[in-house]
Amino acid sequence: MKKTLTIIAFALGSTAVFAQQDPQFSQYMHNKMFMNPAYAGMRQALCGTLIARQQWSGFDGSPQSGVLSVDMFTPQLHGGLGLNVMYDKLGFEQTMAYRLAYSFHLNNVGGGTLGIGIEVGAASKTLGPVGAQSWVATTNWQNDPSVPPQLKKTTFDVGFGLWYQRQNMWFGISSTHLAANTFDQGQSSPIGGPVPIAHDLVYKMARHYWITGGITLMQGNTWEVRPSFLVKSDATVTSFDLNVLAMFNQRFWFGASYRYQDAIVPMLGFQIPHPVTGENGGLKVGFAYDYTTSNLGDYNDGSFELFLNYCVPIKFVQKTERHGDVRIFD
Repeated sequence: MKKTLTIIAFALGSTAVFAQQDPQFSQYMHNKMFMNPAYAGMRQALCGTLIARQQWSGFDGSPQSGVLSVDMFTPQLHGGLGLNVMYDKLGFEQTMAYRLAYSFHLNNVGGGTLGIGIEVGAASKTLGPVGAQSWVATTNWQNDPSVPPQLKKTTFDVGFGLWYQRQNMWFGISSTHLAANTFDQGQSSPIGGPVPIAHDLVYKMARHYWITGGITLMQGNTWEVRPSFLVKSDATVTSFDLNVLAMFNQRFWFGASYRYQDAIVPMLGFQIPHPVTGENGGLKVGFAYDYTTSNLGDYNDGSFELFLNYCVPIKFVQKTERHGDVRIFD
């Protein structure tokens, strides 16, 4: 029965032009690269960050999302370079995105650093039954031209962003999928079908807009408080997150987010400092749980999210490669 409901939902949603927001990550404050290319290199380090998310656990066909972000400070290019690889699966829909980013850094802007970033890459979308779901393509209703056996297309993708940070505060504004390209199906042959069917499925990728910011209070003390916010919109649907984290001794953190009309999100994590550079690098691990407050809360067990990050400051990397030439730190 659950499979049947998923199929019906897919069929109803596939007869017209539609758009869907990018994946939602509750621990956005730990991976700013995935939403803003201008953040690349802002930590003056070589960093890798992974977030994996299981949304609406227990709900058949629920979203499964993940993002891998890598960025590094490149003083020779007056900024930073970055890479985002994103995965999102919802029912019969799968999306992969690959984007390279460059951020040009302007120093001493109001006492801080302004990054101007651009990203280019590709987005690949698959719609239709695959793997264990392939039985769907053999059923009689598959002859409906509005429901393709499978759509698989790749298109160009581009984004732009601005990022500003100084000491204890940060702010960013960006837009992704600026090209707003269209995926269309054309013709395909159903499994066991005698002739190709012309499908009218059109999927238009919507531009996404991101505004985020945060501040660190009581900086330098044993305890720090770090409030932040995130606004995400595709000009049709808008989500708003408010978050407060408490950091103890630069080693452990805990806190919570509120996503308007959607979820309350407790989270916690810890940091293992880099063995040479201390708290300026090292391993970070975080976990978040979304308790759904919308009507969907009656049909799922919440959402789970895991965050991993490892950073090596570029100064340390350069010092190793340059055999202790400390003049590079000037």
